[in-house]
This record gives sequence, C-alpha cells and structure tokens, in this order.
Amino acid sequence: MAEDSLFSDDGSDEDYQPFSSDPKEIDVSEYRSFSSWAVGSLVLALVGLALFLLLGSDGFVLYAPIQIVGFLVGLLGLYKIRRNNFQLTGEKVAKAGIALSAVLFVVGGSWATLVYMTEVPEGYDRISFYTLDNEGASAGSPISQEAAKYHKKPVFIKGYVHPGVSGLGNISRFVLVGDLSVCCFGGQPKPWDMVEVDLKPGDELTYDMKRHRLWGTMSIDVTPHLAVGSTKETTGDRQLQGGYYHLEADGIQ
Repeated sequence: MAEDSLFSDDGSDEDYQPFSSDPKEIDVSEYRSFSSWAVGSLVLALVGLALFLLLGSDGFVLYAPIQIVGFLVGLLGLYKIRRNNFQLTGEKVAKAGIALSAVLFVVGGSWATLVYMTEVPEGYDRISFYTLDNEGASAGSPISQEAAKYHKKPVFIKGYVHPGVSGLGNISRFVLVGDLSVCCFGGQPKPWDMVEVDLKPGDELTYDMKRHRLWGTMSIDVTPHLAVGSTKETTGDRQLQGGYYHLEADGIQ
C-alpha cells in the first residue's frame, strides 16, 4: 500500500515543482542597476545638441569633442551592459546616446566644412588673429612680416565685437577681437589682438556675443590713438586704446 502511494501513476505528482519558474519570482530586472555610462552618454549627447542649436557651424570645435566623448562613453556603456546583463540595464539609453552623438558629429562637421569652404567672398584673402600676432616682430617693427603683407589688401576675418562700444543701439564703428573671453568680459586687448572696424552705411549692428564674419580692406598704423567707436571700459574709467589694425569693411555677417 505504501509502495502504491509512493509510485502512484495518478499524475498528481506532475504538478509538483520544487523550483518555481514563475517570472514574478525570478525577474532579475528588478535587481539590475541602470548603467551610469549609458546615462552619461545620453547627457553628453544632449549637451552637444544644445550647443549645436545655439552655436551652429561656428561652434563645431566646441561641441565636437563632447560628441566624441559621448559616443565613446556610450560604446563603453553598451559593452559593460552586454557583459553584465544580469547586473546592468540601459542598453536603449546607451544606443540613443551613441546614435545622437554620431549624427550630430557628422552633420555638424559637414556643415562646418561647407561653411568654411564657401564663406570667403571672391577676391579676399582669409586671415585670422593668429595671422596678426606679433610673433617675429621687434621693438623697432611691432608688426610681423606675415601681417605686414596685408596692408591695404582685401581680407576676410572672423571675430567678436568688443563690449566697449559707444552704445547698445546700432553701431557702425567697433573693435573686433578674436577671443571670446575678451568679447564677454572686456578689458584692454593687446594692440595686435584687435581690429578696429568701420562699417558701411546700412550694415550697422548691435552688440552681441556672436562670432561675425567681416571682409574689407585692411590698413596698419602703429601710432598710439583711441579705439574707434569706444567709450569708457566696462571695468574701469579709461577709454579703449587703439591697436595696429583697421578694417574698412565691405560687408559683415
């Protein structure tokens, strides 16, 4: 009788499961943590997106490194998640960060390249504030040979409006600087780090912190003078001193 009950064929023992497979009881996702690498990748991608929308093609050198780091962080996060899938989650977030960083880098880089290749008007030479630097100059000749060759020549240059302007309305005379920190906080630039600008009637602008593109005829004068279009410095009581370079602008963007 005992043997009959022990080896019964009535099927009642088929429902006995010593180790339950109920997903509600062994759902490991409830115990997995969200990958900080995945979150970091998406955050960096969104920061890059914000800078992309704010700065456009001019800001590519600023947001490109962020997008590269966001892409690499996302790849690392994806690797860690797949290697430790019982401990980490967030694969979709990592993929979103990777994709957004990659798309922004490609679009931003293509846009910046296209602008760079087409922004200089025909007949003008591209120069920068590095071109105007005093490297190679001497006490007797404060203008470098590289900069001196652009005297009375048509040039194209990019820079920021110095805050020491003559008002917050429309201005046609101002100082152009190449450093964003000088643009924002003012101060007296070095004479080779500034270009005094005269705009044509109708091309006036208002002070902002955007980078502008200008083209016109460059002239050089090392005689001490007050800067065009300036008033008292924002951080003191001295009027802005003029620099070595002046641009009679034919156009501005």
